[in-house]
Amino acid sequence: MSAPARALEVETVGAAARRVIAHPWKTFVLDWNWKAAVLSALFRVLLFAAATLRGRGAWRGVWIELLFRLGIGGFWGSLLQSFRAARPAWLAGLCVALILPTAAHTLEFLALRAGHATHIAAGLIASVSISAASLVANWLLMRQGLLITGAGSARLRDDFRRLPAVIAAIFGRRRV
Repeated sequence: MSAPARALEVETVGAAARRVIAHPWKTFVLDWNWKAAVLSALFRVLLFAAATLRGRGAWRGVWIELLFRLGIGGFWGSLLQSFRAARPAWLAGLCVALILPTAAHTLEFLALRAGHATHIAAGLIASVSISAASLVANWLLMRQGLLITGAGSARLRDDFRRLPAVIAAIFGRRRV
């Protein structure tokens, strides 16, 4: 039996940003979103591998991408979760779609360069091509109580069970 999803506590985008800045340890460490970390690492490594697997240096890039996405995916997931109830929703969505990918891909590029990975451009093209869409999709799912962690969150398998109905509700404009 899963726990019911927490009700959204509505706040402004500015208030959400101030809360994150004032309490970074709570946001990024205590509320680290393991669901986002695992799913981000899984999907990104598959994409990165498909785009780059041409030699030993490319495998190094795949491993760097795996470790990077496990860490950063959880941080970004907790940041998305922090903004899931922010209003106006269009501004929160814009922040999620533009600011997070820019920061994430800058850090990703630096990690790959520091690790001497090869075929970085091909891997980043694959990664960038899905970032904004995946961040907005995760944010929309979190607004419906999926993929959140902490008090009131459900198990990941329960999130997956609810996923089809939530996606239908998002595209059909119905509340779940």
